[in-house]
Amino acid sequence: KEIFLKLTEKYPEFADYFSESLAKRISSARSRSQQPTLEKLLTLQVKNLKVRKVPRVLPGESVLNAVKKMSAEGASCALVEGNPAGIITERDVLRKVVAEEKDPKLVKVEQIMSSPVVSVSKEDFLFDVLLLMAKHNIRRVGVKEGERIIGVIEDRDIIALESQSLLVLIKEIQKAKDTQELSYLYSLVSELVKNLFSEGVKPYIISRLISELSDKFVKRAVELAIKELGLEPLVSFSVLALGSEGRREQTLKTDQDNALIYDDTYPVLDVDLKDYFRKFGKKVSEILLKVGFPPCPSGVMVENPEWNKGKSEWFKTLEEWFRKPEPKNTLKAGIFLDFRNAFGDASLEGELREFVFELAQRHELFIAYMLRDAVRFRPPLGLFGRLKTEDEGVDVKKGGIFPITHGVRSLAVRFRVPQTGTLERIEALTRKGILDKEMGENLREAFNYLQHVRLKSQIEKLSRGEEPDNYVKPENLTKLERDLLKDAFRVVEEFQSFIERRFLAYLPR
Repeated sequence: KEIFLKLTEKYPEFADYFSESLAKRISSARSRSQQPTLEKLLTLQVKNLKVRKVPRVLPGESVLNAVKKMSAEGASCALVEGNPAGIITERDVLRKVVAEEKDPKLVKVEQIMSSPVVSVSKEDFLFDVLLLMAKHNIRRVGVKEGERIIGVIEDRDIIALESQSLLVLIKEIQKAKDTQELSYLYSLVSELVKNLFSEGVKPYIISRLISELSDKFVKRAVELAIKELGLEPLVSFSVLALGSEGRREQTLKTDQDNALIYDDTYPVLDVDLKDYFRKFGKKVSEILLKVGFPPCPSGVMVENPEWNKGKSEWFKTLEEWFRKPEPKNTLKAGIFLDFRNAFGDASLEGELREFVFELAQRHELFIAYMLRDAVRFRPPLGLFGRLKTEDEGVDVKKGGIFPITHGVRSLAVRFRVPQTGTLERIEALTRKGILDKEMGENLREAFNYLQHVRLKSQIEKLSRGEEPDNYVKPENLTKLERDLLKDAFRVVEEFQSFIERRFLAYLPR
């Protein structure tokens, strides 16, 4: 006993090996192996920053009075009292008053303010603030205490904390004039990812950042496509991100997985909608290819008519998939059901999701066959729990990541979980009691670790000038990393056994 306790005290890895909780073991080993620098920055809470106090004005005040108050307090904006509250900025004054040669004495604040204010709470993380600024293309957000906005955080506050590279890249993407500029900016993403990983940022956060950048590239590609076509879409549409991009779990090995939905329920228009959106989809895919996004080997791209349809057509397609649980249909559904709006009308995504949930309730057999796909590929564990390797190494996606993501995806659709991210889905399924707390915790840690190992291997291959893939060579891992990889695969085995016991017992073998 004395020797054992001395060993656990002297060697943290030894202590971790005997931790009673597998999730804690994986988590503690990962956190110790990474020295968090930028990670700490990205996970700071809003309350850790100094919130800027700004003047308050009334909607009926003149813009001149508002500017005087802003100038007196050295502020670049002012909060506008009301329910909901509003905000007026220097940029609003320049663009909507000065540039239009209006008299600031006569223009009221309510005429140029923005409302409601995009805001966060003091408990939110700085990482989420960054994503919110990027999503809404704004330089500042309001900070709430309870229901009252007490001040603002500006992008320069975040830049002061050395995270400007991400914000600058996002802004440059939005300003890019052509595909050549976008292609150059896309080439910077890999370097950004390598830097973030080397500084200890968790793969979960890196994947979210990659996805946010991908959304910005898609948005700019759509804008350039519309410009080249010379005709704005006459109906609402949505470019849907699918697969890992839809789940916001992209790594360095990713291709175009997207689809298009448009509202085809309007009366007959002068323009042939199907013809227009096919040209539109072809142009968007063409631009993304020029930017550097690899084509999807299975053709899951907006240029493909099979993945480019009106709303009513998509409803028919989904109904056909769910009525016939054939391998080709469960495969397509597996790709599609991570969909989320990357650019366009988000309400179309909402309609699709509600329709999918209704189909899942009526066609439980289809979900069961999808779940069977989640147990088709077994973790690469051999006799006595040894890792089974191929010439290229261990395929962590096929044997670990896919069974988790696909199993969790299928359960999320079955139990009406609207989230698309695997970790968020696991959390929601745990709250609903579908997964018990221990399994949910183990799945989260196993998934995070598999993503970590895969991303680390991809970055190392990229540094050697090799093409990143999903294989990891066990000989390049430390003894602890190999043990944790085996533990993660054992969690996958337990999850697959759970699926078989609870949902597949009645299916023919």
